Amino acid sequence: MSMFANAVACLLCLIFAAFLWKMKGMFRITLVMFLIVLTSCLYTVFVGNLFNPVLENYPFRMLALALCVFTTGLRENRRRFMVLAQTFWLWVELVGNVSLYQAGAEAPWIRLAAIAEIALGCCFMARISREIEFGLIVLWMAVWMFF
Repeated sequence: MSMFANAVACLLCLIFAAFLWKMKGMFRITLVMFLIVLTSCLYTVFVGNLFNPVLENYPFRMLALALCVFTTGLRENRRRFMVLAQTFWLWVELVGNVSLYQAGAEAPWIRLAAIAEIALGCCFMARISREIEFGLIVLWMAVWMFF
């Protein structure tokens, strides 16, 4: 995918997180997450090349990024859910990279290291202020765009 398509996908993830911030109730959040995956799949179909094996986990990567950004708006247990969202993103990347490796394509292993490093850093933070949240969102977008 082109850099522009990745940037638009990143903006879509931020919009998805904004919708999740406004939802109350588990059923509504689950419904919105389902719609996020469907929208991400449609975006991948219309923008990407379906014969490219790199895009097979792209909708789930978009969901993982949206969940990571969504956790910055939580009031209680923010750090715990932030680490869980990053672990989900790490898991999606790991499964996708193993799948790419088995298919013979080159997998971006550096992305795994970057996400793991950010998640590990979040584990040891005593308090996450608004400035640190903004920095984490910028780091997540940088990992999304450049790795």
